[in-house]
Amino acid sequence: MTKMNRILSIMLILALSASMSAAKTPSELTPTDCKSIFPGANSSEATRTLASGVRWTEAWEHGAWGPPEEFLGYVFLKSMQHDGKTIDVLVGMTSTGVISKVRVKGLNGVDEEFLAQFRDKTLQDNFDLVRTPEDLLFVPVKIKAMQRNLALSESIAQGVKEIAKAANKVIM
Repeated sequence: MTKMNRILSIMLILALSASMSAAKTPSELTPTDCKSIFPGANSSEATRTLASGVRWTEAWEHGAWGPPEEFLGYVFLKSMQHDGKTIDVLVGMTSTGVISKVRVKGLNGVDEEFLAQFRDKTLQDNFDLVRTPEDLLFVPVKIKAMQRNLALSESIAQGVKEIAKAANKVIM
């Protein structure tokens, strides 16, 4: 192997390892993410990462008139792989552990009606999907998958379940 071939091989290995490590980097939780969950959020505390890989922050509202700050809730983020793409599941929760909103970043076409099913669920609720007609008889009702997209529905529900498990360590 010539010296030039060795240099090119080393450069290729370095480029591949850099791209692989970049792909594994968890997504950041930004103030814009907080605003998408809590529209009144004008600030957020520092982002923290739990051992499970779930990132979280506190969302705060700064008011020009009245109390200087009002706590809006928590915003959690879990990065996941789906069909070779990284998607971010964002979950907003109140201080009592009630889900206020779920949003997905990095993927278009996620049904808002599907995401709305998570609203008002608590950390102790079941996030399993409906598999049989009998599953619709459970109270509370299980999550109904998006039409023609069971795999994505399952991935998102699993992400919300992992966030709920992690949120127990933060909120309770």
